[in-house]
Amino acid sequence: MHPLICCWGNNGKKDTNALTVESVPLRRHSEGDAAQKRSATDKSQQSRRVSLDSSDASGGTGKGTEMMKCRYHKCEATATVADAKKYYKSCHNCSHLYCSRECRRAHWERHRKACLHLRVSTLCRQVLSACKDEPDTLRNLSLLAKRGYLSQGRGVVRILFRSPENAEMFIKQGFQSLGETSYVRWPDLMPAEMGPELYSELLRLSTEYKPETKMLIYVAICVVSEAPGPSSTVAPVKWERQLVSRCAKLKICKTVLSDLANLKPLTHRPEEDMEILILTFNGVRKVSGHGRDAILHNVQGLLKQRGVNLRKNYPDVFQRLNSFIEGSVERFLPVTLHPKDSNTGRTFVCIIVPHSGDPDQLKMPNSDVGNHVQLVNVSLEHLDQLSPLTK
Repeated sequence: MHPLICCWGNNGKKDTNALTVESVPLRRHSEGDAAQKRSATDKSQQSRRVSLDSSDASGGTGKGTEMMKCRYHKCEATATVADAKKYYKSCHNCSHLYCSRECRRAHWERHRKACLHLRVSTLCRQVLSACKDEPDTLRNLSLLAKRGYLSQGRGVVRILFRSPENAEMFIKQGFQSLGETSYVRWPDLMPAEMGPELYSELLRLSTEYKPETKMLIYVAICVVSEAPGPSSTVAPVKWERQLVSRCAKLKICKTVLSDLANLKPLTHRPEEDMEILILTFNGVRKVSGHGRDAILHNVQGLLKQRGVNLRKNYPDVFQRLNSFIEGSVERFLPVTLHPKDSNTGRTFVCIIVPHSGDPDQLKMPNSDVGNHVQLVNVSLEHLDQLSPLTK
């Protein structure tokens, strides 16, 4: 038996205190006996990890006092949670954090086998490919896309799978195992659900695609994984739910196009016109001085005209926007609000989205059913140049 594993007293009985003390360096320095020590190692690692998304991870203290360790098992670098969120490099497919790109690269061969998000991201691409190649699926999605466009305007066909296993079943069995489908108008897309990059991509595709012959498919797979616990105590296991998403532009099934061409034009009950207010600003460089004051002032002013108090009604959004323009965070994630206009009593859509530096190149889609779309660059000190786009 290895001398570091068991320590015995002079009376022949096991010294449990010595065993506890020796367990820490054993896990850090020993490269052998992996099967025997895996359980103890996992428990120790779990107790030291900190959840970046858990509001109570610090047990009532500030997050900056909690320490985060580089996820590369051969690296001992640590940092506070605040510094780790700011400087550490994350895995491209999950929330693992590394102190450097070198550690992330060195750990990839081992991490890739367990990275659930990589697996699910690949599943999303396989689902999109199956939607294109499987005739029954393509036909039904095409019908949903055409009917949705005719009644609601430009939008996206959303396919939701409640688990990766359900997505795999669809890939094997086809249309009979297709996930939950729905048609989502582009103003109703939620950036919090799909992430800012995919949200911006869907907005761009909504502008460019030709609804007469093309459709947008948005695949979302629900992933349930174990959330890391606080480092100070051995907390009960918590589970977190996330969506991994991908989108693609596909051709509408030819048989659907021919069938619709032979039918008499369908009459649809037009929905009420909806006001869509898009507020945009430079999201690349840091904003300072008068430009910083103008952004916050204009966003609050435009909403106040409609009876909406951003600070009071949406305090989280106000705080995020204020932190961005002050430079304490590097970027502002797009957000979609559905407030009520106190002047008309009707709900309107407000999208706050940063652009990449050139507001003249920012294009937003039209809803094609009479909605009033207003695009405003809130970086301007004087908002005399409102740009209403009514179709």
